[in-house]
Amino acid sequence: MSDPSGSEMNESVPQAPQPASRGRKRLVWAGVAVAILIVWAVWGRAGAPGRGATIPAAITLVTTDHDDLACASDKAVGPYQCEFRAPGTPWPNPPSPADRLAGYYTVDHKLYVIPGLFEQPLLAKRYADEEQRHIPRDQRPRFVATCQLKLVDHLKDFQTRWNKDGGWNHQDDAWVATPSDCRIQ
Repeated sequence: MSDPSGSEMNESVPQAPQPASRGRKRLVWAGVAVAILIVWAVWGRAGAPGRGATIPAAITLVTTDHDDLACASDKAVGPYQCEFRAPGTPWPNPPSPADRLAGYYTVDHKLYVIPGLFEQPLLAKRYADEEQRHIPRDQRPRFVATCQLKLVDHLKDFQTRWNKDGGWNHQDDAWVATPSDCRIQ
């Protein structure tokens, strides 16, 4: 349409949206990334079992672990403590076998510090059977014990020993967990 003066009328024509500036796009993507990280962090913590939880664990063992595995720490967790207060330095009053902590790995490589694992009936029987048959150390088969582990507390800044004649390895942190209902696979 034209007006009487002959010029076109200025009708309202929809304008194409202006592209967002690069700075604005970066800001939006940074906000999305931060939101994703927050959700991931909260969801990850909320989904992790905590103190008092009971979890299933498949622990990889050899019966020689009964005598080989040990830990060293000057801290106790309730009635539980390592056999050594420092590498090579036993406690003056050592813990009973049921309260003695040692490090064990699950089949998915998660470290737990467990008191009296070989006091569990099926594990005690397996150990006694192999000892009685005098199976040489290097011929004892590896096996998996599936146990219920009750998470007690964290043990931090401690040492583990994986062989009676071996060295000590520093560990930053692991759950102390009491075993029950262990079955051998």
